[in-house]
Formats: sequence, C-alpha cells, structure tokens
Amino acid sequence: MSLARMQGLTFLAHLVDDGFELVLPTLLPLIAKELSLSYLQVGVLGGCMIISLGAGQFFTGYLSDYTGKRKMLIVGGLLCLSVSFYFMGISQSYAQLVIWNLLAGLGASVYHPVSVSLISSAFKHQKGKALGIHGAGGNLGMTIFPVIAGVLAQLYGWRFVFRVFPVAGIVVCILFLGLVKEEAGEKRKVAVRSLFVRKIFLVIISLGFVSMASRGLTIFLPLKLADLAFTSATFGLFLSLFNGFGVVGQIIGGQLSDMYEKPKIVCVMSILSGVLMYVLLSLPQYYAMIGFACLAGLLFNSVWPTLFGLLTDRTPEEMHGTGLGLFFSVGYIMASVAPILMGAITDMSSMQTSFVLVPIFAFLGGLIILKR
Repeated sequence: MSLARMQGLTFLAHLVDDGFELVLPTLLPLIAKELSLSYLQVGVLGGCMIISLGAGQFFTGYLSDYTGKRKMLIVGGLLCLSVSFYFMGISQSYAQLVIWNLLAGLGASVYHPVSVSLISSAFKHQKGKALGIHGAGGNLGMTIFPVIAGVLAQLYGWRFVFRVFPVAGIVVCILFLGLVKEEAGEKRKVAVRSLFVRKIFLVIISLGFVSMASRGLTIFLPLKLADLAFTSATFGLFLSLFNGFGVVGQIIGGQLSDMYEKPKIVCVMSILSGVLMYVLLSLPQYYAMIGFACLAGLLFNSVWPTLFGLLTDRTPEEMHGTGLGLFFSVGYIMASVAPILMGAITDMSSMQTSFVLVPIFAFLGGLIILKR
C-alpha cells in the first residue's frame, strides 16, 4: 500500500476515533440535567470511557506487535465503539450509560497504539511530520464532531446524536476493509520487560499529566458554559475551537519535533497552555473565552506529536505497538482521574476551585519530561 494512501486512511480513522471521544463531553450538561446527576456523577461518567480506553491500549498494542494484524484490530475497535454509541443513545438509566461508555472506551482503545506504531515504522525519515498530519486528523474530528453534536442535540435531543453518529464509524470500517492491504504477519516474541526503564517511564508519566489537564478542560468547560446559561451548540463550538486550532498545533508540533529537542518543546508548550487553559476556564466573557480557547488549543495540541515521537525514539521498532499501548494506557487511566477529582472538589467547594487542577496537571507534565 502506498504511503499516501496509508496517511489518508489513518487520517480519516483518527478523525472518527477522536471525534467520538468529544461527543459525550459536549452532551454531558444535557444528560446531567435529564438524569439529575451530581458533579461527582458527571465526573465519573466523563471519566469511565477514559478508564477502559486506557486499560485496553496496552493489550491491543501488545497484540499488534505479536500478531502483526493491525488492519483487523483497527476495524474491530471502531465497530465496537460505534455499536456502543448506539446503545448509549437508547440507555434508560445512569448505570446503563456507564456500562456502554466503558465498552465504547474499550473499542476506542485499539486505534492509537496500532496506528501510531504503523506510521512510525512506515515514515522513518519524516516521522514527526507524518505524526503531525495524523494528529491533525484527530483534532479535525474533535473540531467537527462536538459542534455537530451540539447542534443536533439542540434540535433533536442528546439521544438522537448517539444513535446517528455510529454511521460514521461503520463507513470507516468498510473503507479500511476494502482499501487497506495487509501482509500476513508473523507471530513474534515481545519482551515487555525492556519497556520498564526510566527514560520511557518519564515520557509515559508526562503524557499522563498532560492528558489529565486535557480531560479536565474537556469535561468541565461545557459545564462552566452551562452555568453561564449557554446552549449545547455553544458547548460544541468551544470544544471545536480548542481542537480546531489544535489541527495547526499538531502540524507545528510535529515539525518542531524534527528540528529541536523534544523534551524542551513539551515543557514549554505544556506550561504555557496550562496557564491559558486556566484563564479560559475562569473568564466570564464570551468573546474573551473564544480567543483563549483558540490560543490554548493551538499551543496545547503541539505537545501530542512531540510526545509520540519521543516515545518511539526511546523504544525499539519491534516494540512500538506495545510501548505505545503502555504509553496510552497509563496516560488515559491518569486522565480518567481528573474529572472525578474536579467533580468531587466542585461538590465540596466550587467549580472555580476545581479549575486550579488543570494548570497544575499541565505544569507537572511539562516539568517531569525534563528529568534525565
């Protein structure tokens, strides 16, 4: 298969996979109102998809290295994600939503370690650029899906959104099955213990804290907007702006990671974006919030391709899938804690107090990566 086709298909699959992740946060204020949920319950619902998304990634990354069957792993994951979304739309209780959200996370857990491993192996000489373009696909999905979800929810209700969006996942599954030509893989031994070294551990923990900052913002920005009496379309608009400018940020970050020291790029961008995200969450003025959403999204999203490239630099090529699986598993599991902590603090004190955690997470992620 040509590199251009691989880049295009993985771009599209990443668009759908990451776009799905922001549908629930966009709709959370509407779900919380209908089901009379506390902020802690909202935090749990917003975090549970990330728990299973994280828990499954190490296993799927290991499978991709062991079996070499990346195509079917990606198709199976997207199918599970799409079916789970449909059942979330017909759920009649909080418990059912939690269960299907966990299964959606399990389906979404397949894509990242398998695809990033695939791209890192194929684009050896311009890996940063290729990862930046791939990351831009994810950000484009996170730009398009929230605004569409917000508008559709305002017109037809949040359940309608969950029943319609699976069509996009099914379409991508069909394209992957029909267009991706996969050579027969050979089973091989995977030395997992070789990943447990300091230089890899530091990248993984840095990702975890950066992911906590991202998830805290993603879950609580719509809740803040709901408190300001904005509509679901506005919730989607702000998440779309943050991730839309992140499309450019991903490409810039990928290019910078090919030119400069990756740990320094992660540190500077993470700390600066942490400050901007806190300001965004604290402002009451609509137009000022729009400006900070764009700027914070631009800087924050430049971190992702840099971290991905740094991890693959530090792991053997035959271990990329397993290493990325461990990388994403720890990162997403840590990220799932952020909305739960912020929900508990909001119930005990105030939402504004909980916002302080977002820059703290970003600062920790930026500082840890500099350790030798």
